Amino acid sequence: MLVAAMVNLASPARASPFTVVIDPGHGGSNTGAAGRAPGRYEKQVTLGIARALQARLEREGLRVVLTRDGDEYLTLRERARRANAARPDCFISLHTNASPDHGRHGVETYVLERGSADVDARRAAARGSDALDGLLGELRQLDAHRSSMLLARAVQSRLIKSAPNRDRGVKQAAYDVLDGIDAAAILVEVGFIDHPIEGVKLLDPETQDHIAAALADGIFDFVAGQRPRLAAR
Repeated sequence: MLVAAMVNLASPARASPFTVVIDPGHGGSNTGAAGRAPGRYEKQVTLGIARALQARLEREGLRVVLTRDGDEYLTLRERARRANAARPDCFISLHTNASPDHGRHGVETYVLERGSADVDARRAAARGSDALDGLLGELRQLDAHRSSMLLARAVQSRLIKSAPNRDRGVKQAAYDVLDGIDAAAILVEVGFIDHPIEGVKLLDPETQDHIAAALADGIFDFVAGQRPRLAAR
């Protein structure tokens, strides 16, 4: 794992630590997909991984904010509001997958599809006071999309290297939870909770910690690649 010193998280040139917002998918009455054991759901797995990831990142000097730290129902708008209030450098929404035949397995990572990002840029331009504001808004959206792709590839690569999981790739989709996040933003499907083998493993705290370790390594890879930009902030 890359350590904080290697990515200059404590550099005097940087006024604040690198901030990661972790969004444990679902919560409260929104249980998410059912697991391979009675009473076990996606919302519990995502929170377990989020807490383990938080601990690993904070040990390396990063600032971490969870959109929820308990069994709490949150609207998508509230998740985005809490995320943006933290002024994040990156945002990761954690989920588990499921399939109709319970036979699919593997991990996949998503960024907001370009079409949706372009819509956000046009909205920002419409709110701008002049053409320059609109242009700057579009450039920020393009930069956020590029950074999101870099983060997604780094995280997906680490997840695949950490275990013999099927690589389902980095994809783009119009996920509402990624819409409106003012940072590099990704959604990670860490596995299929309904698969007879993978689903059982996902309920195991040791597996959840193993996934958190891979996610942390991906984040550190991303931060290392962002060093010149972070130093200028």
